[in-house]
Amino acid sequence: MLGIRASRRWSKDVAPFSSSQGPGSLDDLDPTQRSILEFISSHPGAHHRDICRGLALAMGDVQYHVRRLERDARIISARRGLYKFFYPANIFGERQREVLSVLSLDRPRELLLNIIEQPESSQEALARATGVSQPTVSWHLKRLTDLKIVNRRQEGRSVTYSVIGGGSEIATFIRAYHPTVWEKWSSRLADIFIAYAGGEEKD
Repeated sequence: MLGIRASRRWSKDVAPFSSSQGPGSLDDLDPTQRSILEFISSHPGAHHRDICRGLALAMGDVQYHVRRLERDARIISARRGLYKFFYPANIFGERQREVLSVLSLDRPRELLLNIIEQPESSQEALARATGVSQPTVSWHLKRLTDLKIVNRRQEGRSVTYSVIGGGSEIATFIRAYHPTVWEKWSSRLADIFIAYAGGEEKD
């Protein structure tokens, strides 16, 4: 299990949601908009279907209300491929938004965690670890490389992948925003995450 000190240190890296963020207050919103804003704030990088599933809302309702929230500068969005991802306004930088959007999707998130567990992994090794075909792994790895989240290294005919900057930022976001994923992986990667974060704090 991760030490309490390490957990507290990571919690400082993630800005908590506050009703004062963005113009106006939560009291200015109707109940549905308030629920969507709170969901996005606790699940930054969520896309439309995440919000629909999480709040049991129809797609049309979600699309209408996120447009209103974005128009009012309560949230911001970024489109990548087939998905449009949403974030609370004025909290995350561009790099953080990119990482959060990746972590909101099951397959690239699983790839990232496997790469953290086994740095310098090959496509073949990642395909075996995730049970996903090599062409699919290759497609996701290209996107992760283009986003500068993963580094591709080639030596001769050998190509391997590692997470740029280690795993501390990813660990922070998974712990804060994907607790069920954290529960699954923390025991496997606790030592690695603590090492990336600089080790236990001294008394």
